[in-house]
Amino acid sequence: MFTYIQIHLYFIVPPILVLGLLYGPLIGRRDVIKVLWLGLMATLWTTPWDNFILSHSGWSYPPNSILGRIWLVPIEEHMFFILQPVLLILLHCLCTHTRLIPFDLDLPPLLRKASGGDEQEMVKQGSWHGRETQGAERPTPRRTIQTLPRRPAAATLWGIVTLLGLSLVFEAHGIKLRDVGLGFLPDLELGLGLDQKAFYLGWILVWISPVIGWLTFLGARLTRADMVALWLGTGWLWIVDTVALRGGSWSISDDTTLGVQLWRGLPFEEALFFLLTSHLIILSSSLISHLHTLLILCPDLPPCPPRNPLKHIVLLARVAFNPPEIDVGVLQGLREAERTLKKGSKSFEVAKLAFGREMRLGLVVIYAWCRVTDNLIDEPDHAVELNNPNLARQQTLKAIRDHLRESYQTESIKEYPAQLYPGSKALDTIPHISSSDRSAFNLFSMIIPRLVPIYPFLELCDGYETDMKFLSSTGADNLKQDIADHLPIKTTQDLTRYADDVAGSIASAICYLAWSLLTSPIKDVSPVRPIESFTYAAALHGKLKSASSAESFGPSARLQLSVIRSAREMGRALQLVNISRDVAKDALISRVYVPLSFFPSAHNLISVLNPSTKSPPAYAPYTLPILNLADTMRQDSKSAIGDLPRTARGGTRAMVASYFEIAEAVRAHGGEVDERGIKVGKWRRARRAMGAIWLGQ
Repeated sequence: MFTYIQIHLYFIVPPILVLGLLYGPLIGRRDVIKVLWLGLMATLWTTPWDNFILSHSGWSYPPNSILGRIWLVPIEEHMFFILQPVLLILLHCLCTHTRLIPFDLDLPPLLRKASGGDEQEMVKQGSWHGRETQGAERPTPRRTIQTLPRRPAAATLWGIVTLLGLSLVFEAHGIKLRDVGLGFLPDLELGLGLDQKAFYLGWILVWISPVIGWLTFLGARLTRADMVALWLGTGWLWIVDTVALRGGSWSISDDTTLGVQLWRGLPFEEALFFLLTSHLIILSSSLISHLHTLLILCPDLPPCPPRNPLKHIVLLARVAFNPPEIDVGVLQGLREAERTLKKGSKSFEVAKLAFGREMRLGLVVIYAWCRVTDNLIDEPDHAVELNNPNLARQQTLKAIRDHLRESYQTESIKEYPAQLYPGSKALDTIPHISSSDRSAFNLFSMIIPRLVPIYPFLELCDGYETDMKFLSSTGADNLKQDIADHLPIKTTQDLTRYADDVAGSIASAICYLAWSLLTSPIKDVSPVRPIESFTYAAALHGKLKSASSAESFGPSARLQLSVIRSAREMGRALQLVNISRDVAKDALISRVYVPLSFFPSAHNLISVLNPSTKSPPAYAPYTLPILNLADTMRQDSKSAIGDLPRTARGGTRAMVASYFEIAEAVRAHGGEVDERGIKVGKWRRARRAMGAIWLGQ
């Protein structure tokens, strides 16, 4: 026979340890509050009920099976009030981790791809449902949706279950409504003849159904991923309960149960108990995740909840009782952003899963914007390009910068007809922008400006401007021998400056994002706009980039400045890896990021730009030195990852490891590459990423 504590030690604690090890690098204040709150509520709500059931001999424990009691409830039972939520919350976090949004999106039909319509065109024409405004010539488009709608019908069903339980309780205790002065109520006496055998089932339903009904009314619901966690957790607890009952660790009274078993040794009431308690915990965890996501999606709420547990719960309760409507374009944009990144960024597709949902959401927004802006500049409008090869790119870059500045303005222009999002007017100057591209811009303008300063993105635009200085393929063919005079990257310093603009900038943006989403802002700064905490940003990204500029800031700001500088160094290293991989591929479009000093002669440069099919040039003399430089930068900066918020460290290490797996692949080929680049398998990246997350490699 197993004692009760042995049941915990053998069957409950080990899976908690395994799940905790797997999810440990991502456990932050949002997960901790789930455990604290649900554990507290489980203890407060269950303790009186448990004592009542034991006082009526609903179940019992052999004296040698328990350590002791607190009133009638064994000490181990009180432990289970905490252990069950911990087990199920960890399981729920893992099962739902891959979902960017923890709730199912019920977007209006006009936004679904099946409609075949163009989202932006429908917006301009006022095709969405809306209301007339004073002086308006057409309906104002409705751009918001309630992601947490009240569910009175579903809650009513749980109310009926509660009444059923109440009827069974009355029957078990032999209570007549007229005997307790409730004869005016509808007849709840089912008269099933169960008598005391209805006791356990009735009290289970009366105890838990109202709570589930209340959460359901607030809008809580389970997604498919939630259901997976529910059935896995319930199934495991059924097995544990069966082992305990068959082994005599505790016993269920035959007098207070129906005598029906799910299988040998597991009474129906016990199976229902674990199903409903698991359902309640998973439903609560899902609702809390939903509320945490709303904090980020709604610009009027603090994106990072308070560290103080009581203030944290009060904030979530306020949002639950008065949930904000979310811009439909934001939700649609997140869908489009995920599709964009799946097609265009394999390294990020793997590495993003090493971040928690909040960081991952912000990263998806930023990376989708980077991908779209890069594509728009690399593939300009052909009608303009035919007349002036660089004019289209210049116009697009100007529009991107204008959109950035408008997005960061406190007050957006409202008069422009298409100005449903900040910067929409600037986007209309890009003739070849698609609805999917526009979605990425709109998403960026709604999420990022209160989290990350504008400077990293303007620096990325400077990197795009460097790309535009390269001659087109046609121009390069005409110049050939004079091509070196028209290459913007002539020295190693030029290379590192370019890498800093295009990758160091985004590395700094990731730091800002982590602090905004994972830490509380400094005192006297509005929690709704954590960007205001970064008072040093203008100095860092402006003229004051020297270390001495940090002396005028406080200790926290000085640490952040140091981390950002190291992050930029790491970003430069990652970009150098990309450059080494794509040397041959970039040369096909007349872009040579290798410093001219690396080429022994002009002939070597021309051979890279115009490779012979019979005797292709050797690329190792260029790729390997760049990779060595990247390794040096990585070693000099990787220790700063430990100064990021804890739940951002694993993902950052995974991202670095995933990119440097490309470097290892290039070295494995002796530094030789071709126009197809070097492909690294998804599982190979995943293995390195996992090693980085859990082992810090």
